[in-house]
Amino acid sequence: MRLIRQVGKAVFAGADVFLPSPQGPRILIYHQVGSRLGRQMEVTVGDFIWQLDWLAQNREVVSLDTALQRWDEPGSENLVVLSFDDGYRDTYSTAYPLMKERGMPFTLYLATERVETGDGLIGAEPLTWDQIEEMVASGLVTIGSHTHTHADLRTLAADEIIREIETNNRLLESRLESSPVHFAYPWGYWSEPADHVVRSTYVSAVLGAPSLFRTTRFDPYFLHRFPVQLADGRSWFTRRLHGGLLMEEEARRLLRRYRLPRW
Repeated sequence: MRLIRQVGKAVFAGADVFLPSPQGPRILIYHQVGSRLGRQMEVTVGDFIWQLDWLAQNREVVSLDTALQRWDEPGSENLVVLSFDDGYRDTYSTAYPLMKERGMPFTLYLATERVETGDGLIGAEPLTWDQIEEMVASGLVTIGSHTHTHADLRTLAADEIIREIETNNRLLESRLESSPVHFAYPWGYWSEPADHVVRSTYVSAVLGAPSLFRTTRFDPYFLHRFPVQLADGRSWFTRRLHGGLLMEEEARRLLRRYRLPRW
């Protein structure tokens, strides 16, 4: 399977050569570091350390707010935002100390249900509120909303979408004494019914990877991110930062029967 993935990445990366490089800062998606569950949504500790050190030497890692302020600057594609989704405990135990050691800011998009209940699978336990508070106190962490139950907002009615967002915000406000101003669509799937709620509640919203048919228009509520995968390792990590491996992401969307809106 590993060999198949590597061959696939090589084929998809070849297509990137013929495509224009994505514009603007690179917002990277991480989920877990060192969980050893073998899922593509994680990276190994060794690869993560290498990636952070490469970024420190070759790019400028900034907060999401800074990236939004500098989006249209010449050379903004060299700005990198680190983001972590869902709220896994190894973000605190493994990833956070490594980023703190390097003074690297990051955004943590929290789905609050599992943090509130403490329920999780072995190797994928949720963060605790105390751990989140400690990271926030460091000044390196920006907390964002990721809904309450990590629901696919495309499948929900308007009142359910509002409840997902309001519950998440209420818990973050009560537990952290701070209202989130950034939002991440669960699974990276944009939802038209959710769009007007998100725009009236937050200052930015992020999705998954950009499309081959992407628009050049900057919209802070339609920001694309680049997922960092287990199979990326080191060489494909640098290629993803440059070209985005957009053909690979387009193929993944096709398999999931999801299409981004085009305008």
